[in-house]
Formats: sequence, structure tokens, C-alpha cells
Amino acid sequence: MTALPRSSDGEPLRDDDVLGAAERVFATAIRDFIAELCLLDGGILIGWVKGERHGNIADLVASSAEPFFKEATIAYADGADIRFDWGRSLTVVLDMEFVTKPVTVFFKLILDGVYVGVAIQRILADQSPSQFNLDGFASALADARLRPAAA
Repeated sequence: MTALPRSSDGEPLRDDDVLGAAERVFATAIRDFIAELCLLDGGILIGWVKGERHGNIADLVASSAEPFFKEATIAYADGADIRFDWGRSLTVVLDMEFVTKPVTVFFKLILDGVYVGVAIQRILADQSPSQFNLDGFASALADARLRPAAA
């Protein structure tokens, strides 16, 4: 793997820039899984979160990932929260893990009434942090798939 990603002017990206770039790469890599997961009625998911039905949520995540990723690549990490702030849409946040040979990603999947997003909490990779490479990261994500992602 090569050195830290660089900006268009050749300067190394700051840690928060690297994380933002990694989140964009990651979200793109798992977007078909997210679309499949979002087919579930939101009311059911909210009920499962409120009722602490972690097994049901884990089954939903596994079945949504099954058509796209190798077995046990994406998993629910037994943590969920519902956020309802006055004047804002209801948001469900799921703690998740993406595990493949060279990289593990701990992230939160944010399901909002207006948008869906990912927030990476931590990336564990075979290479040292100073050698983190976005191309290698994207390649590891692609290798975890059953078949290439649709363009």
C-alpha cells in the first residue's frame, strides 16, 4: 500500500479529510445493501429497536446483505437508537460492522426520514494508519462482494 491519500495540489489529506473520503467510498460500496435494507417498513424497524429485538434486526441485516456480500461481511452490532427531535424527522441509527480479510469497518448506519448515511467510527486495516490507501480500501470492499456492484 502507498502513503496517505493526497489532495489535488499534492498535499497529504488531513485525518478528517481521509475519513470523509473513506465514508464516501464505503457508502458507495454498500449502497445496494442499504437500498435492500430500506425496503422494510420503517414502523417495523422502529418497533424492533424500541423493543430491543436485536435478533430480528440482525436477521434483517443479514438477509439484506446476502444478495450482495459474502456471508457475515456486514453484521448488526447489537446497538440501535431512535432520535426524535422536535421539528426534525425521525432517525434510526444502527451500530454495524463490515468485516473482510484486510479491513474491518465499525460504522453507524443512519436511517432518516430525509436521507440515509454512514458514519465510520473506526477502520482497522492490515496496514499501518500512515499507510492507509483509499484505492486499497475500495479494493478490499469490492473483494467482499459476491459480484461487482452495478454502476
